[in-house]
Amino acid sequence: MTTKNNRFNELAPCGVYCGSCPSFNKTCKGCASDDKNQDRCSKWSCKIRNCCYNQKGLDYCVNCEQFPCKIFNKKLLSTHQDDPRFTYRYEIPDIFAKLITMGVENYFDFQKQRWKCDSCGGTIRFYHYKCDKCEKEQMIK
Repeated sequence: MTTKNNRFNELAPCGVYCGSCPSFNKTCKGCASDDKNQDRCSKWSCKIRNCCYNQKGLDYCVNCEQFPCKIFNKKLLSTHQDDPRFTYRYEIPDIFAKLITMGVENYFDFQKQRWKCDSCGGTIRFYHYKCDKCEKEQMIK
């Protein structure tokens, strides 16, 4: 599903694949969603989201000439450095660069496939890297 700009609700402006967030489709419709009635309130105060969408009018940080900037580094790369639950954050700069070469739709498909369980086809959720259907632990591709 795309939003009014060239955004997928499952792709955060910072490059996180929201489709793998444990809150996705439960308490949040994704970082690109504008549904204030259905979404977690924490995303409305996200400095990355506000900078990208509201200040710069971009869909994704990777399209900014300052990427990765101080805000991005502080929020995603400088926190939880020794916590394996946050591994997904530290690969964002390398993975996110693929959006430029692949285009948004192909990048979205790439991320969906990347977070898909090899055993049952469910979604691997970050933090615990477990499939939401079969609960098999696995790392992302």
